[in-house]
Amino acid sequence: MLWKPYAPIYPKLVKNVADGLTFEETMKMRNRGLHSPALMKLTRNGVYVNVVARVWEAFETEEVIRLDCTHVGTSDCKRIGVKLRDLVPCVPILFKDEQIILWRGKRDQERNSDVSDANEKSSGRRLLDRLLVDSVAWKSHRC
Repeated sequence: MLWKPYAPIYPKLVKNVADGLTFEETMKMRNRGLHSPALMKLTRNGVYVNVVARVWEAFETEEVIRLDCTHVGTSDCKRIGVKLRDLVPCVPILFKDEQIILWRGKRDQERNSDVSDANEKSSGRRLLDRLLVDSVAWKSHRC
């Protein structure tokens, strides 16, 4: 074969400036997240049944949380962050040294959500819990 297909161009997972913040505010949020205690420590071949529920509860009181993904691997850490972004209304603002820093976003957006949106999010939490358990089972089966 004389030609190679072009590599796909994926959108950036973490933006330099989070939506609704300035660059300085984003940097402060990242530093606050790095210096805050870890909400959970995720390890390789662990069971993550309650990750979504704990992140959801933590965002009720805190603005920025940190998940410690030591020994999980960079790609798996990013996968977890993307699933959390999709199922919990949050914005990943940093993936560094196997740490996930999540920002809950603006509070005005959460107040405007209706009851049907809340039902979709609760079903999403169950889906993420199931996906995380399945991915862990697949990895332990593969090893």
